Amino acid sequence: MTVPDTPYQVRRTPTQYRASRQIERILDAAARVVAEKGFAATTTADIAKAATVSIGSVYRYFPDKTAVMRAVLDRNTRRFSERVGEHVAEHEDDDGWRAAVEHAHTVYVDMCRADNGFRAVSGAGLAAGELESTGFDDPLAAVFAELLVARFDFVDTPALRATILQCVTTADVLTRLAFRLDAVGHQDTLDQTRRIIVDLVASHAPA
Repeated sequence: MTVPDTPYQVRRTPTQYRASRQIERILDAAARVVAEKGFAATTTADIAKAATVSIGSVYRYFPDKTAVMRAVLDRNTRRFSERVGEHVAEHEDDDGWRAAVEHAHTVYVDMCRADNGFRAVSGAGLAAGELESTGFDDPLAAVFAELLVARFDFVDTPALRATILQCVTTADVLTRLAFRLDAVGHQDTLDQTRRIIVDLVASHAPA
């Protein structure tokens, strides 16, 4: 059986399929525990228990819980980027940048609804404020910016990057509000969020 690629920063690269699956199980467990308890209250032992592995197995691949959550963040970003990229590639001829931005936000909301790991380290999740103090950046902003530059001829400038960061931050805050108002996301708040981020991006759109 082929060993799946492990694109995360780990102490030891798995050489067997079982070890690769164990890493995924650790990340799944970390996401669940952080979503339930918050990042500060979560311990490495909690993660090991939820993953039904020894704490030594966690330390074999990750030096601490922050490294585990960085791997969760990497995995979330890859999944988000792949879903958005696939949609843009399929609809490149008939969808413009507005539709791509709207779809990217829809993907973000869907992942918040369905994926504990995504919610746990996104702005809509319990860990958002706690993770900021550990030096976590916002890779979703980079995904947005690269999409607009590569697919829709936006000019890559510091001003564009700043605007995209504003978009992601605004989407984080309002999406958190949407899930506070309704367990599955308050639809009017989500619709308003999409309109706001499209308006922000519009000022940088190519003529």
